[in-house]
Amino acid sequence: MSLLEVRNLKKHFPIKSGVLKRTTGHVYAVDDISFHVDQGETLGVVGESGCGKSTAGRSILRLIAPTAGEITFEGVDVMRASRSQMQRLRRDMQIIFQDPYASLNPRMRVRHIVGEPLRIHDIGTEAEQRKRVFELLEIVGLSAEHAERYPHEFSGGQRQRIGVARALALNPKLIICDEPVSALDVSIRAQVINLLEDLQDEFDLTYMFIAHDLSVVKHISDRVAVMYLGKIVEIAGSDVMYDYPQHPYTEALLSAVPIPDPHTERARRRIILEGDVPSPANPPKGCVFHPRCPRAQEICTTAMPQLATAGSHVGGHHEVACYFPARFDSGSRVVHAQPFMDAMPRGSASGSAPVASA
Repeated sequence: MSLLEVRNLKKHFPIKSGVLKRTTGHVYAVDDISFHVDQGETLGVVGESGCGKSTAGRSILRLIAPTAGEITFEGVDVMRASRSQMQRLRRDMQIIFQDPYASLNPRMRVRHIVGEPLRIHDIGTEAEQRKRVFELLEIVGLSAEHAERYPHEFSGGQRQRIGVARALALNPKLIICDEPVSALDVSIRAQVINLLEDLQDEFDLTYMFIAHDLSVVKHISDRVAVMYLGKIVEIAGSDVMYDYPQHPYTEALLSAVPIPDPHTERARRRIILEGDVPSPANPPKGCVFHPRCPRAQEICTTAMPQLATAGSHVGGHHEVACYFPARFDSGSRVVHAQPFMDAMPRGSASGSAPVASA
């Protein structure tokens, strides 16, 4: 059963200019994405900086107001929830922020930071709240004596553990992890990732794990969604995604992941994408990836392909938004397909644009 359902979510930021601050355009940060997260699973969301990953996560929690779409959490319409309903929902929906330095109030002691959700929701007496704070600190690998310290007295990894403890305070069902290890040293990342996995097993948590480090996402995620310029271009199970990428952007991302075997690293082919990422304020017509795609053809300039089920030969529940997805024969050799008819737009589109070489 899906704990979270997101349909056609959009978040467009207005561009204002002039003395009167009139809206002259929009930044299409998140542009019509749909996915679901099942109870107890981890959905990884990957993509380069600026693709809309964090905006999508914050829109789901209504930390920023979505422009359009549907968000359903345990059957409750989050988009239309009142303020009192959202306060109840936020007991079950929490977030771990990216920056452990900016997300903790430097003027508050740790016991006040971790206990703040309990005070806001008026849970327990002061003594019970204090006891709960000590329990949470122990759970995340800190000790009760840390409760009286200030954030500046901790390392980055310890600060992120404090952020995790705060997110756990209300026993949530869903935690959105907004790049929780990207600001940490490499030596500390594994500790925080292992902590999150242990907490998921212990408390039956559900994660939406946002990151740009594909090796971290593969380690922790059950399914992976790949975003590019505000859209989800591919979504599949973690093993299937990494072994059989269908979208050319996913192939390029995975080719950049370092392999710890020098012989394999030297032998493999890196995919270098040409050009720059288009501006989200002026996305290209048709498929958003077609200006940089090595397989683009004229049809790619007409309309954005919809997510459609990939072939059963790579496992179930593999969806890709591409007219020419990769195919794999029995020997795992990549075969570039003919146009993906299931994902083709209905009718014709007027106008034309420069076509990249196939």
